[in-house]
Amino acid sequence: MNATAPKAPKTNPGQTVKGQDKFITRILENLDKVKAQDWEVYTNYKFQTPRNLFTQNEYKGFNLLALYIDTLTNGFTSSFYATFNSISKAGGKLRKGAKGVIIEFFTFVYKHKETSKVYSIEQVKKMSPADLEDLLKVPVIRNYVVFNSTQIENLEELNLNIATDEPEELDFEERNNCEKFINGLTARGSLKVEYLQTAHGSYSPVLDIVKMPIRKHFISEDKFYTTLFHEIIHWTGHEKRLNRNLHEGFNNKEKYSFEELVAEMGSMLLALQFGITSELLNSIRYLKGWSDTNPVNRIENIKSAFNQSKKSKKYLEQI
Repeated sequence: MNATAPKAPKTNPGQTVKGQDKFITRILENLDKVKAQDWEVYTNYKFQTPRNLFTQNEYKGFNLLALYIDTLTNGFTSSFYATFNSISKAGGKLRKGAKGVIIEFFTFVYKHKETSKVYSIEQVKKMSPADLEDLLKVPVIRNYVVFNSTQIENLEELNLNIATDEPEELDFEERNNCEKFINGLTARGSLKVEYLQTAHGSYSPVLDIVKMPIRKHFISEDKFYTTLFHEIIHWTGHEKRLNRNLHEGFNNKEKYSFEELVAEMGSMLLALQFGITSELLNSIRYLKGWSDTNPVNRIENIKSAFNQSKKSKKYLEQI
């Protein structure tokens, strides 16, 4: 007789909205510092992937975006960040007036259905199938404040060999290359891409087809892929997939603008996953322009767009 596999605890959706609002707010605070005449200065900035000062691990996704914007707009010469607790534990001291950046990590909290008692993942792993039935698996966003290493007074004196208080980022998996990713979508996900003599990429929700200029007409391979990623994010919004109501959205100026923001942020996430950083500044400029021209409820709208773009990326990875 085959043994019955233990059932996973039921999931109850939830997240810390206040924390994510602060995450978005800090990005916008830095973007608001940017003046039109400054973009030429930023264009000459050499991109360095933000990393944890102690583990040397790269930050991912929108955390990378938030920290890169922080580095860029504040003129920091370092791309290393760490939490106050980690810095203090290593014997460090922050400069007076130091300002941190909120980053976010997705994790789970396990609670008892009736008592609301919280259990650690180690405790959950030891539970019987019957005990698991009494648990709720609650997804939450944990927020951490990190500081650029140039704001540490005694950086040279720090003990860098300490255990940090930041979790690992587990939501990104590296793939071999962009072509393998695209071919997988066309083979398993019914993605249709037509290459034509056209001036720009587009997606038709009526025909459910992505149309792209012929590859040789792009100024760079990075530009080709980020453009294609942008249109593929639109493709995920079709009613057969994530159903973002594209038929109405493409005919409504406000909704169209929002959908374009979702596609641009989603394209950025995919590009960063594949190590494409040359177009990151253009994505930041787009985000800056969008936030300047859509001042009403911009925090809520950008937060929603970020969530939709992450959902689109996750959808693509599951195909």
